[in-house]
Amino acid sequence: MVAALKKLAVVATSQPHAAFSAFTQCMQGQWTFLSRSMPGISPLFQRLEDVIRMTFLPALLRRNVNDFERNVLSLPARLGGLGISLPQVETVNAHENSLRVSAPLTRLILRQELELDPREIAAQVMSLKSQIDEDAEKIQALKLKELTELAPEEMKLALKTTLEKGASSWVTATPLYDHGTVLHKGDFVDAIYMRYGWTLPDLPTTCSGCQSAFTLQHALECKVGGFRTIQHNEVRDVFAQVFRDAGHTVETEPLLQKLSGEGFEYKSANKDDDARSDIKVTGFWRELRQAYFDVKVVSPFARSYSHKTQKSLFQQAEKAKMREYKARIQEVEHGDFNPLVFTTVGGMAPQCQIVVKKLSEKLAVKQSLNQSVVAGWLKVRLSFALLRTTLMCIRGTRKRKLLNIDTNIDLAVSQARISY
Repeated sequence: MVAALKKLAVVATSQPHAAFSAFTQCMQGQWTFLSRSMPGISPLFQRLEDVIRMTFLPALLRRNVNDFERNVLSLPARLGGLGISLPQVETVNAHENSLRVSAPLTRLILRQELELDPREIAAQVMSLKSQIDEDAEKIQALKLKELTELAPEEMKLALKTTLEKGASSWVTATPLYDHGTVLHKGDFVDAIYMRYGWTLPDLPTTCSGCQSAFTLQHALECKVGGFRTIQHNEVRDVFAQVFRDAGHTVETEPLLQKLSGEGFEYKSANKDDDARSDIKVTGFWRELRQAYFDVKVVSPFARSYSHKTQKSLFQQAEKAKMREYKARIQEVEHGDFNPLVFTTVGGMAPQCQIVVKKLSEKLAVKQSLNQSVVAGWLKVRLSFALLRTTLMCIRGTRKRKLLNIDTNIDLAVSQARISY
């Protein structure tokens, strides 16, 4: 196992995303199986942890990690970690838990009581599994709370954003070229560094577009280069395509009807003659009724948002969109309106979560698939759309292209070409 891990570390230098997936989805299962099958072998995994800490992680992350960071990385992805567990710690009770879960089956085999209802035995096993998972979740949540209190301010903010629903979908996704879920080594490293508030490597000191000091937040705010528009449009187009796949008639950037003296409660309501929403869908909430959606992507790293909780940040963004469009769409278009608010790291606001759930249900029925599978796929697709466009904001060039026009054109040659 140690030798295989060292070989995987070599792969991680050029293909870190593939190596990370192989480690979390395959290799960890090997020592989990051993720890469940054999009692008292947890101390033997110390050598494995040494290789993970000193060889695999530096190859994967392009940096060494300290004890605090190693504990953060061991958390599950949904709690802000990478799921790279501590083998000598997290396998201590694995054998005992395995005995607890298999106890009802063991008693059944020893007693040979065939008249017992198999469904009752299965229910007992599931109950024991749920109890073990609940206990493990409480331990991990307590660990996260302790680590968050000890984290530096930059990492504390980053950890807060990783807990958003949908923000870790890209971490647990299997890298597949057919589904566009593969990150090259530069993107993978940038994504991990951004996830934990680490300083991204090889960033320029000044913005190539506006010459301001270049930071992560400036990269996510700078309008030169059009990357913010690209990010917005990418999310809009993903939603539009999935709406179509679910069997709806969809229009992007639909023009709203012009106003003819209508008044609205909020001054921030959009009253322009050329006002548009992002997406119009027929029959999404109610049969033959139009549903309108508008996308907003906010950066949780902005200084004005850093003191806000996740809940208040989403509430502010949703209310701004509702005040801008809801009354006009309800009263003039006689339609429904929902804002689709995301953070640049992939988090989804409450109304967006409701829309995604409803959309996944419709798509599951249309495609005859399991709803949970469709919901997971949709979250991954949106997560990668946001991640890739966020990385584009950071690494994309913003240099303005200047036309190189030669003013000393030979008129004779020019005239000859025209006559020709």
